[in-house]
Amino acid sequence: MNDICRLLKRMKEEKDKIFAMATIIRVDGSAYRREGAKMLIAEDGSYFGTISAGCLEEDLIYQAQEVIDSLQAKTVKYDLRSEDDLSWGQSAGCDGDIEIYIEPIGWELSMLQQNPPLWPYIDQQLSQGINIVSAKCMNGGDKQGTLILYSDNGNILGESTDKDIEQRLIPYINNFFLSGTKVKFIHINELNSDYLFELYQPKDILYVFGAGPDAEPLVELASQLDFSVTIIDPRSSRCSEINFPNADFRFIEHPESFFNKIQIPFDSFVLVMTHNFNRDQKILQYLLQAPPKYLGVLGPKRRTERLVNDPHLLSFIQSPIGLNIGAEGPEEISISVLAELIKIRNQSNSYIKEQSVGCWI
Repeated sequence: MNDICRLLKRMKEEKDKIFAMATIIRVDGSAYRREGAKMLIAEDGSYFGTISAGCLEEDLIYQAQEVIDSLQAKTVKYDLRSEDDLSWGQSAGCDGDIEIYIEPIGWELSMLQQNPPLWPYIDQQLSQGINIVSAKCMNGGDKQGTLILYSDNGNILGESTDKDIEQRLIPYINNFFLSGTKVKFIHINELNSDYLFELYQPKDILYVFGAGPDAEPLVELASQLDFSVTIIDPRSSRCSEINFPNADFRFIEHPESFFNKIQIPFDSFVLVMTHNFNRDQKILQYLLQAPPKYLGVLGPKRRTERLVNDPHLLSFIQSPIGLNIGAEGPEEISISVLAELIKIRNQSNSYIKEQSVGCWI
């Protein structure tokens, strides 16, 4: 799950409010969610997102209220391994020790405002497909609480005026990004400080060619599961906000026109489901020149084999699409397809890291 994108959307909708953001920064043993999981807690006790199966939220709301009132961050620990009746382990269903960092945040509030404002900047960078690493000093004297953001396009932004510190952190940023983790707590000897590193990633991009009725539940589910969805179809009656209200972009165009304007990134997900043999064939001719991370074609494998002239290119295509769960009907097929996309998304992709790591300088 891409918690940060969900939380940013909620913060933008309520720009004048103070929230407490809770982030799991360490797990020893098993837990419902892992490091990097987040939830947003409002002043009235309502919350968005979850970091446990419900066993910690009540106390986290109490802790968050203290953070909001004081505007001071804090770290809390929960031991879910104990079995006595007074412990957090009672009926928790977990067997781990969890450490959670709770901090006050706000979108446009002067009392929490940085210059330039960090959260709108993060949102802007993520919307442009840029990865960000956040480095926050947790205990370092007058540096405590300072935050520096490193974008993989080479930009550095934050509260630190010490350029030497910014440059000293770059090797740790590179190592953190290569580690494949979303959160890491590191003691840096030369700075005599502990830093919390977090990776913020944009939504994965999903292109859907074909705006048939079977694509409607797929696009709706994909948008709920942190995909930024673009749908392409020449029929204005089908490729519309009425049929696809949750699509981020809708292109009422033929594939040839679309590809003349848009270059699909290599780390994208693409589904071809126009139900038109000739149109599918043209789409694949474009896509197979530089295949994306995932290229799926709706229909049986024998149909896909007829779509491609060079049999060696079939290795770049997933067909049929979706995990084999015996799905029937658009809704079940959508679940099987999204399950496959999530599986691929959650797998470590060293190629993407190698392409990006050189930019953290």
